[in-house]
Amino acid sequence: MFEDFIIKIKNVTKDKAGMEEVKTLRISVFKVAKAFEKFALNYGKQRLSGMRPFERFVFSKIVLVIQKAYRLNASDFSFEVQQWHTRINIATSNFEENGSLVVAFVYKDLHDLLLTDQAIRSETDNKSYINSKIMAIAMDPKPNKLRVNVILKFENLKVSTAEKRCMFWSDFNTRSEGFSEEGCHVVSLKSNSEETVCSCNHLTHFAVLMNYDGSTKLAEEDETALKIITHVGLSLSIVGILLTLILYSCLTDVGQPLSQIRMSVSMSLGAGQIIFLAGINATENKAACVTIAALMQYFLMAAFCWMLIEGIFLYLFVVKVYNINSKMYMYHVISWGLPVIMVAMSLGIAAGKEGLQSYTSDKYCWLSSTNNLIWIFVAFVAFIEILNILILIRVIREMTNLLQPTGEDNHLQQIGIGIKASVVMIPFTILNSAQGFLIFALHCMRNTQIKERFKRKMNIVFPSSIKNNYSRKSSRVNPSEVGDIWAVELQSFAKFESKSHLT
Repeated sequence: MFEDFIIKIKNVTKDKAGMEEVKTLRISVFKVAKAFEKFALNYGKQRLSGMRPFERFVFSKIVLVIQKAYRLNASDFSFEVQQWHTRINIATSNFEENGSLVVAFVYKDLHDLLLTDQAIRSETDNKSYINSKIMAIAMDPKPNKLRVNVILKFENLKVSTAEKRCMFWSDFNTRSEGFSEEGCHVVSLKSNSEETVCSCNHLTHFAVLMNYDGSTKLAEEDETALKIITHVGLSLSIVGILLTLILYSCLTDVGQPLSQIRMSVSMSLGAGQIIFLAGINATENKAACVTIAALMQYFLMAAFCWMLIEGIFLYLFVVKVYNINSKMYMYHVISWGLPVIMVAMSLGIAAGKEGLQSYTSDKYCWLSSTNNLIWIFVAFVAFIEILNILILIRVIREMTNLLQPTGEDNHLQQIGIGIKASVVMIPFTILNSAQGFLIFALHCMRNTQIKERFKRKMNIVFPSSIKNNYSRKSSRVNPSEVGDIWAVELQSFAKFESKSHLT
């Protein structure tokens, strides 16, 4: 019946290449396919029973299965046609408790009717061609929304690294000539040049479209190189963070506010990066993947909160000359507590839309971009960075006003002070994979107090090789009260100012 229709329409339309004819052909084919789908559902309602819950039909042009499936089934619904390298998986949670009738098809030649000289213009205005056989799924009663996405595996008709997209036929989509990718995406980790795995949140006729506009994804060699660079950078970062924590614990007063802030930044950033290295690709276990993404979001947001606290500390110290020791408890509550609220809000939004599994992307254990959850993190980070930039500008202005050199080199000296202050006080203007190493370089290797205390320790161990040449001259800033590079740098500025007046 449907096979005969395919053969006849294929013979009639062999030489058609006009756009209008192609559009009409596609609409006609899928109308008949929908009618055949309804026929199969009606057949299943009449013929299937508890004693006979399953039937499979193999024709020359179509392979289909009709099955009564229950939510309490021991295993998911699975339909595979090995000779065509296709497979459909539907989780049992999508079925009704009293049973759902499932019909699944794989068409051998239906795609041939659509492989004309006319490309399909997609919603993104890229020209694409069907690059797989066409599969279809229907259920009765029809679910309003799938609890778990259906997984479809297609064999690529043409082996290529060109971009591929999971599409379905939509009667209401006129922009892309009937094809839409809404609710469907490629499962990148399980796809390659030979096969494509799709994940969709609804049931209809599916196919893989391949982009022929020349925009391809990164080659596998480039992706491998990027992964190596990322892992090396993060490893250096973690080593730098560990060294920072060790040096601050041994060589500074951990009760001082700035030591607490720096160590908190290091701990939260280090925890986030360790979790990233350990679990960013753990997408097969969805529960673990969601947990990993939530922990990464929490620790990275906490790191940015502590960066803001460091900016506030700098502002209060330089501009307001204010002691924040009594406020540290409040800063701990804000920096560790606010990210909890943000993560809970993200999880709540995901659960309310498509379930917790939509919290992460299918490629990595990180916030999904398809449901815009990633923008919660981006907006949070952007807000923190803007505040820190404003604080930095205010502090630099205050320092240049505080230190007013005299003489004909006044302008050049003010510029020098501003540049030096910027280098000292921007903890993370550029964020990259080696953040932890940057922390170590800025806050340990450049920290005068840590270097002096390290020399004292070394002088005790090797008294004959290192001379103790420390000088403690009082100035407008007392480094012992602050215990940080900012105080030492401000003191050096003050010394520079007094010398310039004497000369």
